Order: sequence, then C-alpha cells, then structure tokens
Amino acid sequence: MSYNPGMRTVRCGLALGVALAVAALQSAAQDASPTLTTLYSFSGGADGGNPNSGVVIGPRGVLYGTTYGGGANGYGTVYALTPPASESGAWTETVIHNFASGNDGQHPNAGLVIGEGGVVYGTTTYGGDLSCTNGCGTVFSLNPPASPGGSWTETVIHPFTGTDGAYPYSTPVVGPAGVLYGTCYSGGTGLVGTAYSLTPPSSQGGLWTETMLHDFLGGSDGAFPFAGLTVGHGGVLYGATAGGGTSLNWGTIYSLTPPASSGGAWTKTTLYAFLGPTAGDGGAPEAPPVPGSNGVLYGDTSAGTFYGDSAPGGTAYSLTPSASGAAWTESVLYRFTRSAKGKSPYGRLIASPGGLLFGTAPYGADWGNGVAFVLRPPASSGSDWTEIILHSFTGGSDGANPVGGLAGGSGGVFFGTTMNGGTSGAGTVYSLTL
Repeated sequence: MSYNPGMRTVRCGLALGVALAVAALQSAAQDASPTLTTLYSFSGGADGGNPNSGVVIGPRGVLYGTTYGGGANGYGTVYALTPPASESGAWTETVIHNFASGNDGQHPNAGLVIGEGGVVYGTTTYGGDLSCTNGCGTVFSLNPPASPGGSWTETVIHPFTGTDGAYPYSTPVVGPAGVLYGTCYSGGTGLVGTAYSLTPPSSQGGLWTETMLHDFLGGSDGAFPFAGLTVGHGGVLYGATAGGGTSLNWGTIYSLTPPASSGGAWTKTTLYAFLGPTAGDGGAPEAPPVPGSNGVLYGDTSAGTFYGDSAPGGTAYSLTPSASGAAWTESVLYRFTRSAKGKSPYGRLIASPGGLLFGTAPYGADWGNGVAFVLRPPASSGSDWTEIILHSFTGGSDGANPVGGLAGGSGGVFFGTTMNGGTSGAGTVYSLTL
C-alpha cells in the first residue's frame, strides 16, 4: 500500500546529533559501501504507520519519532525504538502516545525534539481548536515516566486558533531558556502562515506563553512556511517559505533576529527569493537552511531546475553572507535529476564538520523510491559538487520514499525513516552505517 497523507507531504526530518568523525565520513563518502539495516517495519495498525518525518536520538541511543497514521485510534502515534541489548537482538518499538483527535490533536506530520529533562516536544497538523477545518493543530509535550515501565504524560501546551497560525507541518526547535520556536504553514492575517515562539511557564503547571514572531503576508514577504526554523549564532532564526518572494512564488529564505530589549519586536529579513526552475535556480524549499562554516547556510529545494533530460528534481544550495551587510549570494551546489540521482529533497540537510552534506530525496533513482545521499564539495573552487548515493530504496523490506531527513549518530551511523514500503507497506525505520 502506498500512502501520501495530509494536504501536502511534509518534510521536516531532524538533522540532530551530528557527532560524526570527519575522517571516517570522508573515507566513507569516497570508498565504502554503506550498509542499510531495517530496524523496524510498521504494520499500519496499533504500532502506527507511514512516518512523514525522521527520528531524533535520545539518551541511551533510543530513537523517537511520529507516525501520521495508525495507532489505537487511527490518528497517529509517538513511538520509541529501543536498541537491542546484544548485537544480534532486535530493536523494540513502543508506542508512547496514541493521538485521539479532538483537543488532543491528530496526524503529526513533523518529527520531535528533545528538551531538558528528556521531555519530548512535537506538533500535530490537525486537531486542537476547531476554529479551522479538522482543527488548527497543536504543540504538545511528552514527559518521560517517573519510573521504568511507567507511562509517558502528554500535554497539549498550545492549540492554534487560526489567528495565530494553523496547521503546523514543522518540528519546533528548542532555543535558550527552553523556549520553543516553530512555524505554521497557514493561518495568520494573510492566511499564509506564521512563525511563533512558546515560552515555558515560570512555575510547574503554569501555562506556556505564545508570541507570534512574524505574520507572513505573501508576495515579497513569503508565504506557506512548511519548513521549520534553525537556531543560529546570537539566537537568530533561519527558515524558508515554499511560496511568495517574487511574482513567480518560488519561495524564500529568511532570518528572524531577536529584539535588542525584552518585549521588542523580532526583525524579519528576506535573505533570498528563489526564481524557479526555468531560471536554473530551484524553488519551493520545504526544509530550513542549516549553518555551516563562516556563516554560510546550506539547504535544499523540492522543485529543481530543468536540467538534462529530466523534469525538475530539486537542488542543493548555499547562501553566503556579504561582509558589507548587502544581499546574500545564492549558489546552486547540485541539481537532482529524476532518473538516477533522486528527486525533490524535502528533509533538513546535515552539514558535517568536513563540509559534506547528508540528506534524503523521497523520489526518483533506480526504483523510483528515493535515495539517501551525501554531497561532497569540490577539491578546487568553482568546480562541481559530487553526489554519492548511500542507498537507493527498492520499495521492498528496505522501505520507500524517505521523506524525512537523517539523524546523525556516533561512529558514522545515520538513522532515518521511509513513509512507505517495508513488510506491510506502512513504512520503516532504518540505519545507515558508513
């Protein structure tokens, strides 16, 4: 069974825990044949199904993620995947929350982030306040059990109302003092999305405080921020909109700079507006850029350039700041093609210390089911970047359509998910060992 849930399939796999040995990665990218291991295949039933996002790595190597569907109520789950006690053992999946719709939320499209004390945070695209059709979506927390074997405690810390945003497709990020930052792809004044913060209560049991950081208006301001946010130097946030920017509506990259004094307004700046496939530029970014060295940002776009004999397949790009404070400079690092190289990358990239970019593309390649890849920078300035396919998904037991990005563990091991495929066609969790 192939399943493509939601109004649009998201997109925001997490690229966390990049504690990677640079020498090992460089060697793997050049010489090794990576090993993919399917850690778990979802049945689509009580254990959940069709994960639209990647995983986050918690204490003791436990992986946490969400499924769009399945679970006890059919509205999706939050799950934990515990590594085996011995090398030959199997990973153990545990559903730690079943979404119940209504106030509880339903159908999480985004992944998770882990905060202080092991608390897990995430969003549901629907449910919560019924001001919107099917509910405007929620932000939730999951507190770990007080004792081994106990139950996790889920709390909806904010239901969106439409005015402050609607339908969050992205994973929140944790900033200083435990503040959560995120986006809603719709809602707000112009009905084209918002960026928000959620400040934790000063005392246990209190209410979280939501602040709208930016209300997107469309046009040159950008529209539809499917992508979440990245926290950069000085608390500056970076994000992307899938639409707006120019009259062609191919999307933008923007920054949100915190106020100089408490209570002031954040400053939103459009760093770049994409020109679209016919301009050779790419467009419709659905993951935020990630910081590299020297303040350079790296990211990918889901709509590519008309290149060779294939339809638009997406791009990887860099954005370089100007020393004088003028406009940022965008460079297309790599153009994906439908036939062999994967197509339409949605997930957040990992920028390794050695300058490599790791990611996934959910479509294209040998069997049409997507790839996990690494992009290697050129040996000399001005030359082309090189894509190395780490795994081409067959649609069988290894899964199909890796929509979420990768999470980087230690020792050159990455973890990810596929939305479809596996033994029941309801998706997988996998590891890639370099």
